[in-house]
Amino acid sequence: MFDRFASLGCFILSLCLRIPLWLYSEYIFPFLYVLPFFQKYKTENYVYSNKLAEEVVNAADIISICAAHGYLVHEHVVKTQDDYLLTIHRIVRRQSGGQNTEPKKGVVYFHHGLLTNSELFLLGETTEKCLPFLLVDLGYDVWLGNNRGNKYSRKHINLSSRDAKFWDFSLDEYAIFDIPDTLQYILDVTKASKLSYIGFSQGSSQAFAAFSVNPQLRDKIRLFVGLSPAMIPRSLSHPVAKFLVTSSSELLYFIFGTRAILPSVVFWQRFLGPINYMKVVDWSLVYLFNWKSEHISLTQKQIGYTHMFSPSSVKSVVHWFQIINSKRFQMFQEEISKLYSSVPSLNGKLHRCAPFPVQVIENLPMMLLYGDQDILIDMQKTKENLVGNLKDVTLVELPGYEHMDTLWSEDVVDSVFKPILHKLEEVHTPAHTPAHTPADTPSHVEELNGKNSRTEYQGDSYEFA
Repeated sequence: MFDRFASLGCFILSLCLRIPLWLYSEYIFPFLYVLPFFQKYKTENYVYSNKLAEEVVNAADIISICAAHGYLVHEHVVKTQDDYLLTIHRIVRRQSGGQNTEPKKGVVYFHHGLLTNSELFLLGETTEKCLPFLLVDLGYDVWLGNNRGNKYSRKHINLSSRDAKFWDFSLDEYAIFDIPDTLQYILDVTKASKLSYIGFSQGSSQAFAAFSVNPQLRDKIRLFVGLSPAMIPRSLSHPVAKFLVTSSSELLYFIFGTRAILPSVVFWQRFLGPINYMKVVDWSLVYLFNWKSEHISLTQKQIGYTHMFSPSSVKSVVHWFQIINSKRFQMFQEEISKLYSSVPSLNGKLHRCAPFPVQVIENLPMMLLYGDQDILIDMQKTKENLVGNLKDVTLVELPGYEHMDTLWSEDVVDSVFKPILHKLEEVHTPAHTPAHTPADTPSHVEELNGKNSRTEYQGDSYEFA
């Protein structure tokens, strides 16, 4: 009887959101066909800060974004062991300037965060504020990955993306299939024995999870760099966010469905136009997370927000809510007996969800860069979980930085990119060969290296003088 009342209550609550969603699909969505006219009306009189900003904001995909910066990109398709097809991107060379086409150094792989895609790392307001482009100019072989279900990876050998079963994935599948299969594909193509991994937010979490359950994968990593690395996020304080985090999985599926989350983001981008959309996103981030974004310029927000969001599965978001509630970096907790789940003491006796055993990660060089004002990560718990590997971890705490600042802050080159460039140079240069800047490196990269000739350690932080 209790289960019936609980289900009825969940259904009634879900109607509050399901009815507006139905109205949107039935009556608002048809206006999509006339949006280009509204779009032109809203933006034709807007003056962008520069030509690059205009081209990136209006770019349709990563190929257009790279072209705006003067780079080319090749697309590769990775087939996972469970038959998902993931599109990954390799930045191969500049279109002009006499750059060498063959990389001189090692392989560097980038992986995006939750609800984003590979474009995330290429959205700096200038070319110098896009770390992948700097690495390409230094001679590295740069790859960018994508999770199943996002803009670039909505394909399966047997399933349609309209099928709810296609979206039945979470961090478990990212760690067991997507990351290992993608990295192995890159190593096979490049004939390299190891690569360096740079992950932002959930991109770091997926690496932690993958390394913890796959010992062989750890041996293929030269250096792991985590930008705003999420492992066990702090509890969210906003009433709406807190309600969703503490809600049952059943209620969340009632509200959001069992397939993609944020499926209509492109519609709203086009409906509002880039300027109004940027303002709405900025307000939403302030409202939900109290992000002040004091270190991110208006132009950077306009460029970044336009391409930031990409669909993922509702289940992957539910998984994060489980991790926050349990305060434990664990695999997805499947539904168990409702009789036991209603009694916590009995539930604990019956079932304990398997962890991602990150404590077993050892002898893996890591560099973690994070802001002291980032409310989405708990570095104390992260350090406690990585205790077995702490001797190989370089921690860089950035005063005043919030979650997105490690990608887009106004001083990101000095505070974030320089330490990473120096560390990569260190691990990718043979011990008997002194570190150097390639002769054909562009002037903006030479300038970066010229200011980073020595390092200083202060406590557990890593600073450049």
